[in-house]
Amino acid sequence: MAFAMLAAFGVLSCAKDDAGNPDNQGGRLTGKLIYTFTGNVYQLDLKTNQQSVYFTFNTYGFNNWDMSWDEQFRLTSEREAGVFDVAKLTLVRNSDGAIVDEFDYDSPYGTDTNIEAFLSPDNTKVVYNPTFDNGIVITDLDGNVLTHLEAVNVGTEALAFGISDEVLWLPGNSLLFTLNDRYIFRSDPPYTSLSLVKDMPYTQWGNLRVNKQGTQLALMVSNHIHVMDIDGSNLRQVTESNGEEIHADFSPDGKHLLVAKKIGPTFFYWNLAVIPNDGEIHNMDDGKEVIVIQPKGENTLPAVDGGTCWIE
Repeated sequence: MAFAMLAAFGVLSCAKDDAGNPDNQGGRLTGKLIYTFTGNVYQLDLKTNQQSVYFTFNTYGFNNWDMSWDEQFRLTSEREAGVFDVAKLTLVRNSDGAIVDEFDYDSPYGTDTNIEAFLSPDNTKVVYNPTFDNGIVITDLDGNVLTHLEAVNVGTEALAFGISDEVLWLPGNSLLFTLNDRYIFRSDPPYTSLSLVKDMPYTQWGNLRVNKQGTQLALMVSNHIHVMDIDGSNLRQVTESNGEEIHADFSPDGKHLLVAKKIGPTFFYWNLAVIPNDGEIHNMDDGKEVIVIQPKGENTLPAVDGGTCWIE
C-alpha cells in the first residue's frame, strides 16, 4: 500500500580508566559499549575500561543483531544453510543467553533471506529494512506480517523503497524511515498515515540513530556526523576530520556520542571514539574532548565492522 503525506513538506538507534586513564573526563563516562568484529560482539565497561566478549556468532549466513530498547534481549537475523526462502530470527535473553523465541520470516514478495531486523521498543514486533522485493515490513514474534509499507506518494508520484533506505523504531512503536535517498518520514501506529520529517538535498547521507529519549537523531552527512531534533529542525555538524565518520550512537542519557571513524581510504573497518553531544564541532583527529576507545591491556585500537550501541 502507498500512503500520502499528511502535511506536504511540513512538520512532520578512551583510552584508559581512572587507574591510568585521565582521558575518561574524571570518570564521567558510564555504562557499556557494545561493538562487533568478525564473529565477536564485545563489551567494554567504561568504568573499568575492561573488554570482554559479549556473545559470538557464526559469520556464515549472519545478517545482523539488534539490542532491545530495555537492554534485556538481543535479536539476531541469519540465513540458514540450505534454506533459500526464509530468514531465521532468534530472540535471546541477555542475562543468561537463553533463547526465548525463534521464528522464520517469510517476506511478502520474493525470497528475502539477507535482511536486517529490529525489535520494537515494547518487544512485541519486528521491523525489516527494505529489500529489492519488499518495502518496510512489520511482523509479530511469530513471523506473521502485520504491516507492509510498499511506497509513498510524494505529490503525484508513488516512490517505492530501495535497498539503500533505512528504518528505525521510535518510542511508542513509531517508525522513522528514509526514502529515495532524499526524504526522512515518520509514521505512528497503526501506520496508515505519515508525515515528512525532513527533505535531505545532500549527495551522501544516512546511518540514522535515535536517542532513547526520542528527541534527537544522529546521522552521517557528507562523511561527518550531524545531529538534529526529532522533528527535523536544528540540523548541525558535530564532527570534522581528515577522514570519514560513519555513524554515531547516543549514550543512554543522550549527553555523549559514540562515533565510528573509518580506518584508511579503502578498509571497511572503523575505530570508536566518544565526544560530548553539546552541539559543538569536535575534531576527530586531535580534538581535546575526543576520547579514543582503547581497552585496558590492548596495544591497538579495536577494529569494528558491525553493529554498535551504548547501554546502561
